[in-house]
Amino acid sequence: MNEYVEVIGVEHLKTVLSSLTPEDIVKPALDNWISGIKTGHTILNLENGSVYGLGVELNQLPLGDEIYIELYTIKSGENPIIEEEFFSKREYEEFLEFSSDDPCEYIPDIISEFCEIKGIDEYERKIGLLAYNFEKEEMENYNMWESKILNKYYDAIYEDHNPFKFTQSSM
Repeated sequence: MNEYVEVIGVEHLKTVLSSLTPEDIVKPALDNWISGIKTGHTILNLENGSVYGLGVELNQLPLGDEIYIELYTIKSGENPIIEEEFFSKREYEEFLEFSSDDPCEYIPDIISEFCEIKGIDEYERKIGLLAYNFEKEEMENYNMWESKILNKYYDAIYEDHNPFKFTQSSM
């Protein structure tokens, strides 16, 4: 017996996409990402059009009973923030001085400690930097980004959909 699931239409999808800011896209993935443990995803549920985060541990299967597409991903082994980009030039110089004070002592999250001392909102700065990079790398050409998402949409709802796949009969 085939089970039918109703999904949002293309126009609804386009409306949802156009309403999202880069921050809306990166924040749920960051909130569900744990370095070395969980991959953080921002997903768009195709049944109701909602956008939310999903954290997936290594060898864990994502949500099998929902139809969704990924909008953004931070892999568990990835460090999405480069220290040099995170700080201003002056802050980075201070950070290097701060982090080299005691080379024998290992501090797992020295960036957090430095931010706390300097009064830097680490979380907001991470969101801002990830959003900036996402906008620069992915959304700079909005039409291409939207087309990529639409292809994911069609792949998710039509098993055999791939507009760029050549079959033997089409050659």
